[in-house]
Amino acid sequence: MLDDDVRPMMSHRLRRQMGPTIDRVAKRFGQPEYRVWPKGYVATVSVPIAEVETKLHDEGFTWDPLSLYHYTLVGNKSDGSWTYRSSRLANRQLHVVLFERRRGRTDVYAHAEYSWLRHPLKHAEEKAIRRSDGAATMQRVLEAWDVDYTRESIVTRTVRHTLARLRDELLQRSGRS
Repeated sequence: MLDDDVRPMMSHRLRRQMGPTIDRVAKRFGQPEYRVWPKGYVATVSVPIAEVETKLHDEGFTWDPLSLYHYTLVGNKSDGSWTYRSSRLANRQLHVVLFERRRGRTDVYAHAEYSWLRHPLKHAEEKAIRRSDGAATMQRVLEAWDVDYTRESIVTRTVRHTLARLRDELLQRSGRS
């Protein structure tokens, strides 16, 4: 485990609120808006996001403030970004992105990429991102944890995400009346 993990010092809610600010600052320096893609989908685990984060932390993953804010194809905002490197100066890292769902479920996406610590330019340019490799690696991690998970089709996830966004918009509008 790396000693510079700031996650335990910050609440989940505060990190989620910081996401848009970090995203805006990163865009000013050339980091594009980042979306997760279907090839990077690992699974939906039947575990609340706080428990997934604790498990990641216990396995040596660190919360990654530089890549906090991601989106799904239908616009859902991520709740956290985590990385794992075999050593501090490893060439590549496993990047895991979490999306909290209702009823204690968490969508997990992952990809393998150049480490931003060792290769900041290659990382910023998004060179050699391997979504399928990262997703397969993270699926093996989930299997080792022995947690319940499902792999939903892209159609199912898109419909679910769209319905959740519509429900949230309707609730917001009805609350303004």
